[in-house]
Order: sequence, then structure tokens, then C-alpha cells
Amino acid sequence: MNATPQPGDERPLRRDAERNRQRIIDAAREVFAAQGVSAGLNDIAHHAGVGVGTVYRRFPDKEVLVEVALQEHLASLVALIDEGLAAADPWEGFTHVVRRAVEMNVADRGLRDVAFSSGGGRRQVDAMRDGIVPGMGQLLRRAQQDASARPDITVTDLIMLMLMLTEFAQRSATVKPEAYRRYLDLVIGSLRADREGGDGGDTDLAVTVSADEARAIAEQWSEPRGNR
Repeated sequence: MNATPQPGDERPLRRDAERNRQRIIDAAREVFAAQGVSAGLNDIAHHAGVGVGTVYRRFPDKEVLVEVALQEHLASLVALIDEGLAAADPWEGFTHVVRRAVEMNVADRGLRDVAFSSGGGRRQVDAMRDGIVPGMGQLLRRAQQDASARPDITVTDLIMLMLMLTEFAQRSATVKPEAYRRYLDLVIGSLRADREGGDGGDTDLAVTVSADEARAIAEQWSEPRGNR
């Protein structure tokens, strides 16, 4: 004789399923941060401690998982740009956003991959991403109209510089994690129209990189990513 199902019988299973879903999302954030959004669902399943079939059942489309995992971080970047645009001093607002955006992208390769790529995303991710580059352009134009930023710099230049700094930070992380900050200071200083006026930030080339550290970083750069 079969026992009569009780109303609460399925609840533990649903709770387990929700816990697994959250484990997958948390693992995806960590894996995407370390490897970028090119990481596979197998990597995420392994990091979450669940079977890959569980990941595919919850997220059959990887782009859905990218959206869920990175949407909050993208929203933080959009909010940062809004904060910079609201700053009374255009140069202060501009440099604050550049610094923090680079720091955020250094900490999260997945954010960098999504924030400055184009297409292939979900609707909500695309909507946020589509506001990032124009927002950076507005910040730059405000600083140029204020005569504090060089007039010959374009938003494309700015994005490329930020991507280069992020790549350098990833390559130098095992030698000197903070080394990129020196070059971030140099880049920001080079963007100022009056370069004798400082960079508007809170450091003045505070980080140094020795010749030995530079050689070690160069060695890291020459190694394929998979060997590090």
C-alpha cells in the first residue's frame, strides 16, 4: 500500500534545487571572474561541486548564466558612471570612474568581457552594456569641455587604454598585483590637458616597479595563459 503524499513532501527537493542553483550562480561568478566568460559549463560545474548535467538542466543556455551571474556587477558599473556624471568637478568625476572601472575589470575578467564587448548577450545585459561606452564618452566630453582633459582623446582611445591596463594587471598579478596602479596613474596623467596639474587622483605614482619585477612580468607575459 502506497503512503498518501503529504503537502510538504516536495518542499525539501525544491529547496535543494534552489540551493544547487545558487551554488551554480556563485561558482559562475568566481569562474568568470578568474577565466572570463569563455569558461565552459564543465568548469563551472566542477567549481560548484555539482554534475554538469545539473548545470545544463538549470542553465541550458550559457548566456542566461552569464546574465544572472554578471548582471549585478554590470549594474554597479552603470551606477559608477552615473556617479561620475553627477560630480561637480568634471575631471574628478572622470578620473574617479576610470580608476574604479579599471579596478573592477581587473578584479573580474568576466565583467571586462561583457562590459566592453558587443552583441551575443541577453536583453537585460545588452541594455546595461549599451549604456556603458556612451556613458564613458559623456564623462570624457564633460572633462574636455571643462578644458581639463585633452581634446584629442576619443572614447575608443579610453576603452583601449583600460583594456590594456586590465591585461597588464592580469599578466603581472603573480609578480606584483598592484603594479598596474603605477601605469593607471601614468595613463590618467597623460589624459590631462594641463599635465603639470597632476592627475586629480589620490596617488602620485605611489607604486614602483623594479627592473627585476619588470623582467619577471615580461616572463609571465611570454607564457601562454594555460601554463600559468
